[in-house]
This record gives sequence, structure tokens and C-alpha cells, in this order.
Amino acid sequence: MTNSQPRDDEGLRALLRESRVAPELPPGFQDAVWRRIERVEAPAADWLDALAAWFLRPRRALATAAVMLVLGLSLGIARGASQATDLAKERYLDSVSPPALRQ
Repeated sequence: MTNSQPRDDEGLRALLRESRVAPELPPGFQDAVWRRIERVEAPAADWLDALAAWFLRPRRALATAAVMLVLGLSLGIARGASQATDLAKERYLDSVSPPALRQ
């Protein structure tokens, strides 16, 4: 009967260890890694800068612009409606009672 487990062959293991190729890293790789680590670990200098950086990310920038546009339009329509109401009241008063008599 033969043993089903392979025998330990130290020569073969050493040859396999030598044959593994370790790729060389590009120049400046470690410096780039440390710069990225420092950038992530560095706290935001100002809360406004952090907020601006959060909103100016490409995916959020479009959403931010769309929300600001809708908000501006809504406020403009509301202000215009208010001014139109005031103008209508003023014109009505002018038609019923001339300004010279109201003073």
C-alpha cells in the first residue's frame, strides 16, 4: 500500500519559493501612499471648506445645482405672487378711492 499523502520535498519547496516573482513597485509609490494617508488623516481646516468639498464632489455637484435652482425658482415665484397681491390691492384702492382723497 502506498501512502496517499505527498512526501515533503524540501528541494521542491525551495525551488517554488525562488520561482515566485515579486513585481517591482513604480517609482514614488511609497511617497504617493503616504501622501494619501496624510490627506485622509488630516482634519478639515475649516468646517466651511469641508462642507464645500462635500458638495463639490462630481455626483453631488449636479444634485446641489438642481436643488439650488428649484429653491431659487420657488422663492422667486413666492415673492412674485406676494408682490402681485400687494400691487392688486394698491390698484383696487386707487380705483375705488383716489390717492388724493386717502391722505
